[in-house]
Amino acid sequence: MKRIISFILVCCFVISGAAVVAYADVAEATTTESVLRLSHSEIDRLVRRGNLTIRNNEITIQNIDSMLGNEDMIPAMLNSIDQLRALQRRSSGALAVLNPADLDPVNQAIIQSLTNDVVSFEMNIAQITGQIEQIHNAPRAARDRTAMQLGNVNRQIIWGAESLFLGYHALARQLEQSNETLKTLDRNITAMERRVALGQITARTVESIRNNRSQLAQGIKTMEAELGNLSSQINLLLGRAHDAPLQIGPLPAAERDFLRSVDRTRDLRSARNSNHLINIARIDIDEHARQIGESSRRQEAIARNNYDSEVRAVELRYENLTRAITERQALLTLEETQLNHLQQTLEETRRRHGVGLVSRNDLEQAESEVALQTIRVKSADAELFTAIRRYDWLIRGLSV
Repeated sequence: MKRIISFILVCCFVISGAAVVAYADVAEATTTESVLRLSHSEIDRLVRRGNLTIRNNEITIQNIDSMLGNEDMIPAMLNSIDQLRALQRRSSGALAVLNPADLDPVNQAIIQSLTNDVVSFEMNIAQITGQIEQIHNAPRAARDRTAMQLGNVNRQIIWGAESLFLGYHALARQLEQSNETLKTLDRNITAMERRVALGQITARTVESIRNNRSQLAQGIKTMEAELGNLSSQINLLLGRAHDAPLQIGPLPAAERDFLRSVDRTRDLRSARNSNHLINIARIDIDEHARQIGESSRRQEAIARNNYDSEVRAVELRYENLTRAITERQALLTLEETQLNHLQQTLEETRRRHGVGLVSRNDLEQAESEVALQTIRVKSADAELFTAIRRYDWLIRGLSV
């Protein structure tokens, strides 16, 4: 259950703080809404259309050039800082409950992701704070920086909604796996009760298994409640009432051999041109290059170093993501091969059971192994899909 709750925290941290701040009024003003059948392909459009923070940010960006006074920009920038701080608090809170000594790969990946996000939020807050200080000296550059920052906040919110969608399906798979394990425990308890009746084992042995079953059953109830919570969080990001009727659509299948169709040069160029930190560094370089004096030269040098650093960081993320996609593609292939093997074993077990060579319990065990491996295949496919989505977002300028 610790692993399940950790995953939920990761999925929720991106948006929970912003949801509480931006959508409290929406939650209070619950209205009758029709059922929304949410597909993954519709998330971007629906969040952009319904999310109140994004709508406010887009209005600010649209009007940014027509603002008559620099002071008009300050409230929008301060609001963005508040949003980022809320996200940072949620990330830090999620990180605090994780055990760094747990070497489980999923746990370690979650810790690394949360740590990176906390650092990213700190950088964004620092940059916006600096822009507020500079706004009176360079209004045009300050406006451009603000537009880029707000655009990045929008992308983070949309990715947060996608993360919740992915998290919902991950938890649903975990629930499916737990229910299958519950069936196995029930079979074992029934078999052990027969052995108790025959005097082969003690009742205390069966009681231990029953306790395990009770714990698993409670965990299943917790997961079911968390699925409802995830639906509520998604509703808030969409600008809907938290209890509005929502049906989560299926997770799309991952694109096989995705990297074969990738143009590395083109995509890296797009990632650099879309990255807001690189674009802000470009603005800083141009701004200081037009000024005179030794101080301006030093500031220009700092801006160029920032530019070079961010370019290298984007290139490293690109390489890491392409490697991750390759690894997850290989893992999916292995899981599918194992599933094929277990399905063949199941067919053989069914034939042998039909002629009385194996017991009913052996047949049910073989069926359970196929069911569990089917879930592992779905999980591997989802991990590949997620890695590809991270790649897509990197090309759009967001490092996740």
